[in-house]
Amino acid sequence: MNYSLQRALLSVSKTTTGSILRITEIRSLLAGGVRSKSQRKSFRTTLAMARKRAIAQQSTPNPSPSKRPRRATKKKEEAEPKLKFDLEWDFFGEKTSKGLHPLLELTGPAVKGSSKIAGFDLDYTLIRPKSGRKWPTGPKDWMFLSDAVPEKLKKIHDEGFKIIIFTNQRGMEKGYTTPKDFMAKIDDIITALDFPIQTFVATGENQYKKPGTLMWDRMVKKHNDGVTVDLEESYFVGDAAGRAKNWAPGKPKDFSCSDRMFAANIGIGFYTPEEFFDGEDKAIFEWRSVNPREVLERAKTNQLDDEYHLETKDFVIFTGPPASGKSSFYHHFLEPHGYVWVNRDTMKTQAKCIEAAKKAIAEGKSVAIDNTNPSTAARAAFIDLTKKKDYTVRCFVMDTPLEVCHHLNMVRQNQSSGKIRRIPNIGFNVYKKNYQEPTTKEGFSEIKKIPFYPVFENKNDEKLFLHWTD
Repeated sequence: MNYSLQRALLSVSKTTTGSILRITEIRSLLAGGVRSKSQRKSFRTTLAMARKRAIAQQSTPNPSPSKRPRRATKKKEEAEPKLKFDLEWDFFGEKTSKGLHPLLELTGPAVKGSSKIAGFDLDYTLIRPKSGRKWPTGPKDWMFLSDAVPEKLKKIHDEGFKIIIFTNQRGMEKGYTTPKDFMAKIDDIITALDFPIQTFVATGENQYKKPGTLMWDRMVKKHNDGVTVDLEESYFVGDAAGRAKNWAPGKPKDFSCSDRMFAANIGIGFYTPEEFFDGEDKAIFEWRSVNPREVLERAKTNQLDDEYHLETKDFVIFTGPPASGKSSFYHHFLEPHGYVWVNRDTMKTQAKCIEAAKKAIAEGKSVAIDNTNPSTAARAAFIDLTKKKDYTVRCFVMDTPLEVCHHLNMVRQNQSSGKIRRIPNIGFNVYKKNYQEPTTKEGFSEIKKIPFYPVFENKNDEKLFLHWTD
């Protein structure tokens, strides 16, 4: 045990003042790497004693201002986690470019595994801003959505359901809030309910974001004590339900359908907050996305050629929106025949792509330019390289509907466990703005449309494709 931790524990165990001053220090030291069960048990016992002393001190007359311990700022005080039960916050996954771990989770021995799971979204499902604003002003700006929320949660908790919050908090990635402030809010909610709740938080636009099921999958595999979940008994409650404007008099349109999709992807029941807490009738909704099962059925009627390669020197330029299947097509049909892959996503710049294509041409190899190449000018930069080089120049146009591309954009992020980040909508908008249909006048000997036809490497890839995406 390091010296700082010894001092902190000694201060807590001997003095009431120390119980207030040292709790934060001990938590930070524990978070720094203490992992032994015996140490952690000892530290939790010490912290429990400290809390009791702190409560006792608060019940006594306040000391004069000059004798009060200094606090840095009100914001820091409000954001300090207060773990009432045997639970611990932890981050999971490699940090993103924003410096955040993709998943934040709260779990521990206080939450027991159960076959019956009651999952809940957070904002506008369990709580809303106390200030009346659309978005909370800080970690203390919350209140339960209604009086029925804590009553109903207590009831199902007593019935043996494990209550879990699954929430998307992209505000962390955008800098609107911090993990520390969010943890403080959840700690306060648990304190108000007076029973422990597991929590899983997607911190941004990453692979853990609903309606993907990775938060649920991690709970089942790692944080349910090995208990098999009964999908028929379990359910999820959320406000992102695909309801149109005025689904009830004066009600706004739901911002998405991601909560309903999340439940559907898992295979459990779904309720809106109004249905679950207030007993209202089910409202009409729309999925607002392509139905992946229908997409797959339609794709089965498409026909692909047996071969797409040439035995002579071939120069293929792909044209198609982001996530339209260009790379998958290359790896399946052209890579086995030695085509050099020129891909801007991996090479990062147009100049590097040009140099790679030049090198391949100099070596007499067939080439595949796997970029979006929407405009005549973008394609001409590569076509010009082949002049007087005795190459056949062909254009493969990915005939994948744009709405399916948006679906595939999310699918490949989930398939790659976040290594391939989703492309923002601006990427699709730029493609549409710059698109010019290819013609043979550009120098192509053939322009071939490639119909959408997914090829799955394994059952998991097919499963992820069949998940709803928003």
